[in-house]
Amino acid sequence: MKRLLTTLLVLISLGLCAVCLVQWKREARLRDHIQDLVKRLKDENALRIDAERRVREYEKEIARLTELRAEVEAKLVEVTREYNNLSADSVARGITIAIYMRELMQMQRGLEATQLAFGKGADAIKSHNSVVTTQNSAMEKQNELLKQLVDERNDAISKLNARTREFNDLVEKYNKLAKSK
Repeated sequence: MKRLLTTLLVLISLGLCAVCLVQWKREARLRDHIQDLVKRLKDENALRIDAERRVREYEKEIARLTELRAEVEAKLVEVTREYNNLSADSVARGITIAIYMRELMQMQRGLEATQLAFGKGADAIKSHNSVVTTQNSAMEKQNELLKQLVDERNDAISKLNARTREFNDLVEKYNKLAKSK
């Protein structure tokens, strides 16, 4: 019986050792699992912190881009307005250029007709230049004469105004004398 008890004791001890071994392995797995969860938690916290940091950076970038967009839209409106003004001006200038081109073409046809009439182009240009020169000198003389006439007219008007003032003063003196008598 003693042997049986000893064997039973050994078997119970071995069973307890087996239970301890199983618990130790289970505890080791649980510790590993806890360490894995702690590591994942730290990684997720680091990712969350990094994500929050990126969110703040993105918010700042969005604010900056919104401001830039507003500036660009304002510039776009201004440039569009300028473009419309320049387009209108360009169209007006195009019309003016077309008119000038038509006049130029008419003048060229007239020049060609003049050149054909005179026979030689160089002679026609020289004669035309001499005519233009004489016309210019005649215009200059007329301008000088006109300026002189304007000055004489201004002097005459000034004298007339002075004379009129004298007559008005004389009439006032006469009226005062006539009233006093």
